[in-house]
Amino acid sequence: MLKSASKVTINTGNVLNLIDIKKKAAQNVTEELSECIKLTLSEWSSQNGLPVQNGISSPKELEHPETSQQHSNYMVVSTSKAPQEAVVNITRPHDDVQNKMAEEERKNLKIGVKIFINEDSTIALTECLEKVFTALQTDYIDNVILAYNPDLLHTDEVIDDSNMKSNYTSKASPISLGSNMVRMSSTEMDADSVADARKCEAILPGIKILWEVLEDYVEEGRVHQLGVADVGGGCLRKLHAWARVRPAIAQINLASCCVVPPTLHAFCRANDVQLLTHADPPDLLSIAAIKTLSDAGVGCDNLDWCARYQVHIKCRGVLALKGYVCKATLGSKNDKK
Repeated sequence: MLKSASKVTINTGNVLNLIDIKKKAAQNVTEELSECIKLTLSEWSSQNGLPVQNGISSPKELEHPETSQQHSNYMVVSTSKAPQEAVVNITRPHDDVQNKMAEEERKNLKIGVKIFINEDSTIALTECLEKVFTALQTDYIDNVILAYNPDLLHTDEVIDDSNMKSNYTSKASPISLGSNMVRMSSTEMDADSVADARKCEAILPGIKILWEVLEDYVEEGRVHQLGVADVGGGCLRKLHAWARVRPAIAQINLASCCVVPPTLHAFCRANDVQLLTHADPPDLLSIAAIKTLSDAGVGCDNLDWCARYQVHIKCRGVLALKGYVCKATLGSKNDKK
């Protein structure tokens, strides 16, 4: 089935109803995403009677894919107009996303989406958002948080995956700073400012390109609030001053930062920006791809992008559903050149 495809999108559906995921409640973010993709690919393979492996399908199966889907509820279609870039969409059958969405009026639901992307591609970001809208069948999303981590930031910094289980938890939470906040020395603050400035110089141009796409969604009424992850205080100030639609949410990863920079906290409080912690590793896309798609027999070095959506019931604060939509380019990086 994947022989003629160069890209694949994977919609895990509501992962809260997956028993295998529930049994592994202590897993970190990378493990959860990897397991969700594996289960989706496994169910897709079983329902279609085809192994999920590059080049495994026969020409007859590719010419008449409907013969392998006649007993399947999966939607497997090519969505790309370019023949050299055929895209296969994979979704789980018997998923309860639409049933869960229909249990409550839309006004009683709060939909939050976090987008992980490593390239400043407006086409990729738009595709990602549209896939989420399709998956949830909703007219608007309450908030979208952009996690932009270009590869150049990690070429000299490799994170040991074995440490992730202890370093990354599974929940984001508001930051509360009191009188017991750990104090940094002036030397530490200067070093932090230099690192923040260097990172901002590397990522801010790309963030601006992607942010303009998100702003269009806000102006169209399809997204209500925007947020950004892991940008640092100085970069957040620059983005806030430049943007037409200013960030309302800022996420910071406490696994890599022992204390919240005082200047960041002060800026967020002064400008009504909600400051949250998160537990998502910066190289989530590459690690998840290697641990899942490659293990499943699908050659893939990196996920192009991934969106995690969460739907809460406002009045009760209950998480009603959660899922991932991802896209991968098949084949190794050498094959792409």
